[in-house]
Amino acid sequence: MWQEESVHPTKVITGNFTDSESLFVTSNGDIYIDDGFKNGRVQKWIAETNTLVTVMNVNSSCYGLFVDINDTLYCSMTQHHQVLKRSLNDSVMTSNRVAAGTGIRGSASNQLYSPHGIFVDVNLDLYVADCYNDRIQLFQSGESNGITVAGSTSLTPTVTLRCPSGIILDAEKYLFIVDSGNDRIVGSSLNGFRCLVGCDESGSQSNQLYNPFSFSFDRSGNMFVTDSYNHRIQKFQYFEESCGDSLQIKSMYLSSLTSNSSIYFQECSGLDSYYEAIQINVTKTGYYTFVINSEMKTTYAYIYTNNFNPFDMSKNVLSHSENSDNQGQFQLTAVLQANMIYVVVITTSSRNSMGNFSVQGFGPSFIGFNRVCEYL
Repeated sequence: MWQEESVHPTKVITGNFTDSESLFVTSNGDIYIDDGFKNGRVQKWIAETNTLVTVMNVNSSCYGLFVDINDTLYCSMTQHHQVLKRSLNDSVMTSNRVAAGTGIRGSASNQLYSPHGIFVDVNLDLYVADCYNDRIQLFQSGESNGITVAGSTSLTPTVTLRCPSGIILDAEKYLFIVDSGNDRIVGSSLNGFRCLVGCDESGSQSNQLYNPFSFSFDRSGNMFVTDSYNHRIQKFQYFEESCGDSLQIKSMYLSSLTSNSSIYFQECSGLDSYYEAIQINVTKTGYYTFVINSEMKTTYAYIYTNNFNPFDMSKNVLSHSENSDNQGQFQLTAVLQANMIYVVVITTSSRNSMGNFSVQGFGPSFIGFNRVCEYL
C-alpha cells in the first residue's frame, strides 16, 4: 500500500497468496484478496487488527471481487464462466450461490464466457465484463438473463470491445470499461461511448496502455490503471473542466469526399484514397467529442496537433477512430487546448471511395471548422 505521492510502500501485507488476480477495498480499509488459484479461498485482511481470515471458499481464481451494500461478496470465476456470491453476514460460512452464468461457456443471455471484472450498484444490479464475448452484461437483481449494455451486440452499439476486463458504474449511471484487447479505457456519455485513455494504439508512453487489466477511481475522480504488460500502475488525473460545465455546445460540419478531393497514398499499398482536412480551434480547454456520420464504408477520422502531413499520416496524431464494423456513426474524443491549431482529417480505406459525411462536435466551447483547401 502506498500513500499518495509516496515513493516507498507505507504498508506491506504478507500472506500465503498464490497468483492473486483481484482485490477489493471497502470503505473501512478492509481488503478482500483473491487466493483461489492454489488455496481455493478469498481472504479478508482486517485493517483494525492486521489479521487475515478466510471469507469464501472457491475452486478457481476470482478475476473480479466485489462487496455490495448488503455485505454480499461476489467472485467472478473466469474458468467456470460464472459469478458466485455469498453473504458475509452469515455467522457460518455457507455455500456459494450463483449470481450469473450457467457454468457452461456461451453467448446466450444467461451465459458468460470468461467473466472478468464485476460491479454491483446500489440496486443490487450486477455488471459483468464478459471478456471472450466482447460485451458488458447487466444482470438485474434476481434475474438470470443478462442484458448487453456495451459491445457490438448491444441494442444501441456505439463501441466495439475486445475482451473487456474491468467495469465501474458511477453515481450518474455512466459506465467506465477497461477495454483490455484494445489497450484503452472507454466511458459512456450522453452521446454514447468515448475513449478516455489509450485512444491511439498500445505502447509505453504516458498516454498509452498495453493490455490494461483493472482500474479504480479515488474520491477526486483520478483514475488508477493496472497497465499489466508495461508492468506499472498508471494514474490519470481528473480533468475538472471536462465535467465542470453542464453545458455542452454543439458545432456541426457537413461535407463530402468527391473526385475533386485531395488524395493521399496509403502506406505500402499504392492505393490512393480521398481525404478532407479541416482545421479546428476552440476557445476553452477541455474534453471534446466528435461524432462522425458517414455514407462510406470503413471511414477513418484523425485529429492532428499543429499540422497534418499526407505523406506521413502517423505524425502528430492526437486521436483517431473508425467505423470498422461499417456502421454509419462513430466518434472520437480528445482534450483540446484553447487557441492551439488542430486538424481533423476524414478519409477511407477504399480506393476512390466517395460520399457525404458530417462531423458534430460537443464540448465546453464553440468549435470553429475551416476546410483546408490543399495540404501539400
